[in-house]
Amino acid sequence: MTRDRFISLVSAEQEGLRKFLLALCRGNEADADDLCQETLLKAYLSYDGFVERFKFSTWLYKIAYNTFVDFSRKTQHEVAASECLADHAAEGIAEIADDSSGDYRYEPLYRALDGLHINEQTALLLFYMEDKSILDIALIMRKPMGTIKSYLSRGRVHLKNVLQTDGRTL
Repeated sequence: MTRDRFISLVSAEQEGLRKFLLALCRGNEADADDLCQETLLKAYLSYDGFVERFKFSTWLYKIAYNTFVDFSRKTQHEVAASECLADHAAEGIAEIADDSSGDYRYEPLYRALDGLHINEQTALLLFYMEDKSILDIALIMRKPMGTIKSYLSRGRVHLKNVLQTDGRTL
């Protein structure tokens, strides 16, 4: 792949990638931007290893997901007070909900997603937000397709329960 082709492919995926990471970071724009930059840097440094028979977006999202997982592990070790992170995430989601672009007009959904296991959350975001196939999600998350289907099924049930319990509507 040439450098120009790489730039062209990244340009097409950049907005969706940032939204995906922003949702995983629970609205924390600074973390999402850092992770997006780190993802793009990792992809740029290894784009010679990209195999053309695979989808570029799947390859890029796999790097993003792995970068997020690494960040989450690091964050868990560095920050003992998770309430602080939850408060910061809630503030970030509220700020995003007020964004005039309308990208985050589904604040109740994002708040409900916050309560899901990270695997369910990731599968749902990739499937519904990024229109990734189950196969693509399986490749990104390095899980069997049956496991991805389970994450999606359980995630939908959990979301439904949380939204109904809280009386939230989309």
